[in-house]
Amino acid sequence: MDQNTLIKTAQQILDTTTKLSKSLTDSDIAIPNDLNVGTTSGLWTTHNAEIEALRSKITGLSQNLGMLLEGPHGFLHEYVSVNWEHGALYTLLDHNVLEQIPLNGSKIPIAELATRTGLPADKLLRICRLVATVGIIREETEGEFSHTAISETLVKDQGYKSFIGFQTFETRVASAHLADSLRKPNPYWNEGQAAFELAWGMPMYDWHREHPEKGKRFAQAMQSVSKNLDAGNDMIIQWVKGSKGLQNGKSLHIVEIQGKTGAFSAELATLYPNAEFEVQDTSAELISRGKQTLDSELASRVKFSQRDLFAIRKCDEVGDYTDNTVVFLLRGVLWSHGDEEVIALLRSFLPAMEHQGIKPIVLISDLVSPIWSTFESHVERAFRRRDVTLTTMHNVKQRTSTEWSQLLQSADPNFKIQYQERHTSHSCRGLWEVQLEI
Repeated sequence: MDQNTLIKTAQQILDTTTKLSKSLTDSDIAIPNDLNVGTTSGLWTTHNAEIEALRSKITGLSQNLGMLLEGPHGFLHEYVSVNWEHGALYTLLDHNVLEQIPLNGSKIPIAELATRTGLPADKLLRICRLVATVGIIREETEGEFSHTAISETLVKDQGYKSFIGFQTFETRVASAHLADSLRKPNPYWNEGQAAFELAWGMPMYDWHREHPEKGKRFAQAMQSVSKNLDAGNDMIIQWVKGSKGLQNGKSLHIVEIQGKTGAFSAELATLYPNAEFEVQDTSAELISRGKQTLDSELASRVKFSQRDLFAIRKCDEVGDYTDNTVVFLLRGVLWSHGDEEVIALLRSFLPAMEHQGIKPIVLISDLVSPIWSTFESHVERAFRRRDVTLTTMHNVKQRTSTEWSQLLQSADPNFKIQYQERHTSHSCRGLWEVQLEI
């Protein structure tokens, strides 16, 4: 008889874990034995193809085994019940409860924790106890709580704490209204209404402006995600490093479109002293803030200007840069616009791209929906979650690489396009280098 699936799956988990352990040892990477405060491991941060593949396989097999053990009712009950855990975790984040737990690993009684936070002890006990059951915090002695490496991260990395807070508040409420947003015809982009708007009464960015404390948290969250979970910025950095302009000893002149406060241009300017930057944005407030926060040492190479997004870029605008490679950088700008707006924006660069001596480049970094069945189902889940996130929060469609390519060619059939794509655990990014062939 064939070996039963439970034993077979368990054996695969053991065999693959053994391979992973050997790979970690061979790579001199510490194997995590617990999640105590201060615990770190390269297993969590190393982007080694073999290690990631083994880790991913173990995760998928473990989830499959769990589903076999639970069955339909057990699985579904657990799947939907995490809503209460998310609410409990958000309460701890919003009231800064985790910051009141000692970071040295010692315990704090619930009565003292309640006094420090101003929350009722009886309710706080139930909230902490639920969060502790999944290992975010620890209750080894009844009524006394301590940190784990997970909650320690939420205290020490405020940007990531902001991301978790955004996910457990704004997105949780918006997702509850997704079904209602589809009860009537609701086309993508500006013609329809996002579930977030249905839930909160206005589009997300407007709501964040009306609630600046949440807007600040969202900005911190996105900065953390871009740094830790999104490959987009790193792809641009590597492109600049390998660009023909720098390789040939020339200077780069990079115009960042909708660059907000210019934080990314400032980062590039620090990395590449032979590059100069112009940060353009429609918001005078963001431009002013960028000028105020820019390091004085970069002021000569990072300039700011307020400009309409769809304004035509004329040929004479790049005429002064004959010794430079001119790059128009669109970093996460296009995803929120419908096809007609994207085409109009791309065509606004054509007059400048027709400059015979300079031949500017349009460099586009944006979100991509991977083609179906690119990954194992447990990995695919993260990318399909992103598809639904954009629909829920903004009523936009995350395009596939094929859809992006067709859109670019629709803007001008003479576009010469080079494309690369990179995946992280939670994001897929595309990078398009676009030149005009005449």
